[in-house]
Amino acid sequence: MKKNDKGLYRTAITINGKRKWFSGKTRKDVMQKIALYRIEEKQSITFGSVAEKWQEDNWDRLRFGSYRTYAPCLERAIQKFGKTDIDKLKPIEIQTWLRDLGRTYAFKTVANHKSIVSQVCDYAIVNLGIDMYNPCDKVKMPAGLKKGTRNALSADERTAILSTTKDENQLAFLILFTGCRLGEALALQMKDIDMKNNVVHITKSVAFHGNQPVIQTTKTENGIRDVPLLSPLKDRLKELNLPQEAYIVSGEKPMTKSALYRRWDAFCKAKGIHIDRHSIRHQYATTLYEAGIDAKTAQDLLGHAQIATTMDIYTHISAEKKLKDFMKLETFVANDF
Repeated sequence: MKKNDKGLYRTAITINGKRKWFSGKTRKDVMQKIALYRIEEKQSITFGSVAEKWQEDNWDRLRFGSYRTYAPCLERAIQKFGKTDIDKLKPIEIQTWLRDLGRTYAFKTVANHKSIVSQVCDYAIVNLGIDMYNPCDKVKMPAGLKKGTRNALSADERTAILSTTKDENQLAFLILFTGCRLGEALALQMKDIDMKNNVVHITKSVAFHGNQPVIQTTKTENGIRDVPLLSPLKDRLKELNLPQEAYIVSGEKPMTKSALYRRWDAFCKAKGIHIDRHSIRHQYATTLYEAGIDAKTAQDLLGHAQIATTMDIYTHISAEKKLKDFMKLETFVANDF
């Protein structure tokens, strides 16, 4: 939906093979006119048609990372409910669909599918004036869905990263000592480092539009944060001796997605390891836990929007540590008791 020369928004729909145009001062005006026209013409409004309008109005506002997350969810929702009249969509249909998705996908992915359907239904109510309730309000997440977990690095993996020289890819080293998300690490410049006060200012992130890097805000408001500049990283940055405008990982400008994957694969091959960036961030969280950093401070350092996220990680780390302690006890009893 775009503005014409007169400053009005215009779009067209096809009903019974006929093309009809609608215009208005705002997108909402146009969508309300379409909704009223359909009601007057006794035309049903399908989930698919509303989803397309919701996408048209909201897609450009999504962060690129969010787009990659939601695009396949929206596609599956349209495949499933596209021909269903949106005001006839029942909670039991959505509940069954989510349960089916749960056989393939983890909790977070299933939750994203529910969220996208709910947003489309809210759009129908608020923007199109359709007299209905949001069926997702009655839907609960299926029980027993698996949740993705991250494990800390092994001793060999930590050693491999710590052996990174100043001439190698610094991405793993940087995440290990800052706990940055991937995009945040890629966006860090020397001007974000306060050498005098030993602080790293995390204020932005790199996302990819296709292959090209785009600088944007952090994932959440909590993502804008300061973390301590730990001595191993400070020493490394002194070695690198980069100009203030330089990106620590890539130099003059952020690297492309293809360069990121190529350099990461080369780094892992050279070190004889196979890890992902999330595991390194999890290692940072583990370091915080082992150093006795309380959960609230860890939440701030990791940039979590919710304390529950931090607590989940801390609980997982605690359980892992307890299991290792039990194994040590078993080994001791088996060999030396």
